[in-house]
This record gives sequence, C-alpha cells and structure tokens, in this order.
Amino acid sequence: MRKFISTIPPQEVTNNFITAINAALVPFSGFRVYMTDSEKAGRSMAEDREGYVRLISRIANQFPDALSRSDAPDDLVTHLDYYDRLESNRLALLQALEVIQEISLGTATDIMTFADRYHANLKIARNHDASIDLAMREVDDWNARFGNRTPQEPENPEPTKEEEKKPTKDGEPPLDSPPTE
Repeated sequence: MRKFISTIPPQEVTNNFITAINAALVPFSGFRVYMTDSEKAGRSMAEDREGYVRLISRIANQFPDALSRSDAPDDLVTHLDYYDRLESNRLALLQALEVIQEISLGTATDIMTFADRYHANLKIARNHDASIDLAMREVDDWNARFGNRTPQEPENPEPTKEEEKKPTKDGEPPLDSPPTE
C-alpha cells in the first residue's frame, strides 16, 4: 500500500491554520445567533425550498400592495442575499474541512500501515527474545479485548427454509417431509 503522507509540515503550519480559523470567526461574533432546540426544529428554508422562496420574493416585489402594511418585500430580498453570502462562507469551510479530513485519513492510514508492519516484525522476533515476548503480551491482551469485533458466525447455524427442503447427502428426503410408503 502506498504511503500517503510524504512530508509532515512543521507544527507552525497547523497552529497558524487554527489561529486563522479562530480569527475568521471573530467578525461574526456580533452577529451570532443562539437558537433553542425547539427553535432549530421550527420551519426554516431547506435546500429544496429556496426556489419556492425566491419565487414568492419576486411576486411580493412585483405586488407590494398585496402584503400587509408592516411587511416590506425588500426584507426578504436582503435576507436572501445575506443567505447567499453565508452559503459561500459555508462552502469555503466545507472545502477546508474536506482537506483536513483527507489529510487526517491519510495520516491514520499510514499509521496503521506502520503499526501492522511493526507488529508483524515484532511477532517474528518474539519467538527468539523473551523480553519482546513479554512486551508483546500487552498487545495480545489488547487484541483479545478490542481486536476483531465483527460478530462471529454460530458454529451450527439454523438451516434456512430452502436448506430444510433439500434432500440429504444420502439422497434421503428431508426430515420434515411427509413419510412415503
């Protein structure tokens, strides 16, 4: 398997990234919205409703007299423009998140490649060195507790309905078939 991480950047690069992300959030601090769980569960514009809302906005702007006196169609236009700008911010953050996740996955893959290769070498060496064997017992305990967590197949699984109706190896009819004379 290929090695994904060929060069590890200096810690300054990751620290600077964290600082830049945190600094990018500062201008939004005065505009942050805190919603309760019930408010979050309320009606909001989902992706599939944006076209509907934009249509309503165009019609409301064409016929402003049809709205109540307290409603101004420009309010919806302003909120839609703001939503578009926020969406651009969200996409930039998602792009950054994807980059970080892929780098992290590549690093984690390399780590397990190293660990598997080192484990195989230590497993061979433990046959000839008692101190390595003693040290590897902790690895054995770890694997016994956490390794191979897939559900085990039962030793004698129940036959399926199809298997119950198949003749036995001897050509005898299945046990649940009616007796033949």
